[in-house]
Amino acid sequence: MGHAWPHFLPDANHFLYLAFNSDPAKSAIRVGSLDSKESKLLLNAHSFALYAPPGYLLFQRDGTLMAQPFDAAAIELTGEAFPIAEQVQVNTANGRVAFDVSQNGVLVYRSSGGLNTQLTWFDRGGKELGRIGEPGGYVSPKLSPDGKRVAVYRTTGVGASGDIWVFDLARNTQTRLTFDAADDSTPLWSPDGSRIAFTSTRNNSFGLYQKNSNGIGDEELLLKTGAFTVPEDWSLDGRFLVYMSTEGSGRDVSLLPLAGERKPVSFLKTPFYERHAQLSPDGRWMAYISDESGTSEVYVQSFPAGGGKWQVSTSGGVQPRWRHDGKELFYLGPDGKMMAVAVKAGATFEAGTPEALFQTRIYGLATAPNYSQQYDVTPDGQRFLLNVDVSDVNSVPLTVVLDWTAALQK
Repeated sequence: MGHAWPHFLPDANHFLYLAFNSDPAKSAIRVGSLDSKESKLLLNAHSFALYAPPGYLLFQRDGTLMAQPFDAAAIELTGEAFPIAEQVQVNTANGRVAFDVSQNGVLVYRSSGGLNTQLTWFDRGGKELGRIGEPGGYVSPKLSPDGKRVAVYRTTGVGASGDIWVFDLARNTQTRLTFDAADDSTPLWSPDGSRIAFTSTRNNSFGLYQKNSNGIGDEELLLKTGAFTVPEDWSLDGRFLVYMSTEGSGRDVSLLPLAGERKPVSFLKTPFYERHAQLSPDGRWMAYISDESGTSEVYVQSFPAGGGKWQVSTSGGVQPRWRHDGKELFYLGPDGKMMAVAVKAGATFEAGTPEALFQTRIYGLATAPNYSQQYDVTPDGQRFLLNVDVSDVNSVPLTVVLDWTAALQK
């Protein structure tokens, strides 16, 4: 559970927000205020809501953009909800809907579109070296430790459920690993390649699971949470998972021991947004992103104590990854360039000047902090496997309605 997407009402004191639950039926739009800790339930919905003059709430329900009469002064709904646009793009993982409305009656929204990406190899200069499989709805590719397989989340589009698939690069085959009706995503290989951890929405709750990478046997629940939770790294000694969760103050990084009681241990817990945590090969340093400066930047802290902090990126950055020898960090710049930074990570940490390697067309860059890693790199740092967005942008256009309330009066 969590609270998200605040939106002030005209009095500048009361605000709408989404009380998010991993069970969509339990999510709700509520009203809070600056001068009280109390809140008021307005309606059940699994999306954020916006207020639109002269008196409507706009929100999403089952892919349909809805409007409901609302008295902003009395903080009360005054009529039944009705549809105003069909098949509007929504991310069910966080309740974000692709629409906005102005104070003078202009409505804009994006229709749902199919996800279309291509797993593609590049060298350090950006030269394409080859492709894996056909274009499809792929997210979060991860190379196996031996480099012979790729695990990927496969879905039909943003907000749709999907499963984990595994590509065998030598045999040029792909095998489905998970089959549950829930959303199984963000795969992560164990250090020996025998298992794959992933996040799932099974049993109306987020949780971390693992399964044998050969597909034999059932999934094992590692951790059940009430909040959006994503595995980000697996320590080389196999002792614990590094994961991000929205449970608590925001998006924080924790460790899940895989032996004993499996009681999570907090590593980064701040009011800011931390994600994309990656352990250095020697296990002494943790790279991650934080928006504490107002922009997502790549930082490094010592591990496990968490002492000291060094900023690696200089003009924004997400999705850091270490070279296998620990002498280089890669990340994506805000303009989509693949960046490389020479580092010295021994008893102390030193970072060089970021160098742009090549321009990418990587999937999800516009909202990169919200996504898991969309690329991987070979141990020698010479080849990059990118999840390239090959969607036709014209297939999911923006629709602008200049006076959306006019039709209501006819």
